[in-house]
Amino acid sequence: MTLFRKIAPAVNSVDKIDFIEPAHQLLPGGTSFFTMYGGTQEVVKLDFSFKAGTWYESSRLESMMAASMISEGTSGKSAREIADRIDFYGAQLSSIPYYDNNYISLLSLKKHLPHLLPLLAEIIQDASFPEHEFEIIRQKRKQRALVDAEKVGLVAQRGFLRSLMGAGHPYAPVASPDAYETVTREGARSHYTRHYYSGNATLFASGDVDEAVQKMILDNFGTGWGTPYPFKKDQQQVCSSTERSYFIERENANQNAISIGKRVPAQHHPDSAGLKLVTTILGGYFGSRLMSNLREEKGLTYGIHASVVSFVRDAIFMIHAEVTAEKTEEAIREIFHEMERLREELVPESELGPLRSFLLGRMLEDFDGPFARSQSFSSLYEAGLEVGYFDQIIHAIKFTTPEQIREIARTYLDPETMYTVAAGKR
Repeated sequence: MTLFRKIAPAVNSVDKIDFIEPAHQLLPGGTSFFTMYGGTQEVVKLDFSFKAGTWYESSRLESMMAASMISEGTSGKSAREIADRIDFYGAQLSSIPYYDNNYISLLSLKKHLPHLLPLLAEIIQDASFPEHEFEIIRQKRKQRALVDAEKVGLVAQRGFLRSLMGAGHPYAPVASPDAYETVTREGARSHYTRHYYSGNATLFASGDVDEAVQKMILDNFGTGWGTPYPFKKDQQQVCSSTERSYFIERENANQNAISIGKRVPAQHHPDSAGLKLVTTILGGYFGSRLMSNLREEKGLTYGIHASVVSFVRDAIFMIHAEVTAEKTEEAIREIFHEMERLREELVPESELGPLRSFLLGRMLEDFDGPFARSQSFSSLYEAGLEVGYFDQIIHAIKFTTPEQIREIARTYLDPETMYTVAAGKR
């Protein structure tokens, strides 16, 4: 075959993503089971999602500690035995707490599943929360929190979330590492008992999930386990601070951190897709306006980023940067200046063209392989969205006009509505 190296390959626009929805069934125990078959390797990934995040806590940190204790022992196996078994078969097991849902994931070669699925079922259904391991993890978490309390980037972001949502809101981080002194083994285990049961679980299986693998999953997770628990109401009051700007002092900081933003409509809102486009123009990629201004032109920061952070029940627009202490006020002024530019000036097509190509290419990455497709679908499913949402995003990327961009910026990027939190040295 002759290669014509002087002829560039054809460039095609992304018009639509033909997303194949996963097969779905409801297991007898109430678990919603999705299968995303595909790929060329004999590898399987199982992702369990439980409505057990901080939103459902009775007391702070119970969700995090429950997730941390899942693989620390069962009534029949110690934490060491579990870890050795996972390592022996070359698998990866993770338990991750988050705001709305907690996740347990297993990545393994298909041939090892007969040995690993019974172990995974035992871990999920029969976690014993041994007291010694709980105390070790609690102390480790507290020490990490003490270290994080001196990192200005984390201090600014967490202070921003507490200012925006209210200190007691489930989406707001705890204010002090001392909170780890109040979380108890009994509280974490109670959280596990209330929320880790079959009817509260969603399972996403992706990769080489053939009929044999599905039968193994049904054998290990098909019947019910745990006791259903009535959830608390789906409303939490947001108590935003009346002070929109404040500074958190850290005298030993090498640089200062800035977090700026506000609450914006969640993903169900018709402006959601367009707002993500506007946010990317402002600060969502390396060639963004904030990067061009604050990094390339003025040298105020090594990196600055703007994003829309979507939760199940809310969304937050946020800009974050770390700068030298004496340049903090200047950096804040320039950030608001770039917001005003988007509110007053039309974005030229010379800027929009490359940006559209970048965003469409990045969307394709979200569907590259069964694991990525499963992750993209699970995000939509948990937010209560249909797969047509992907087409809405593509349409917004391709066809949002400069006039519409300006109107969205005028609606959501008003500097007067922003919260600003800086941390570091005065």
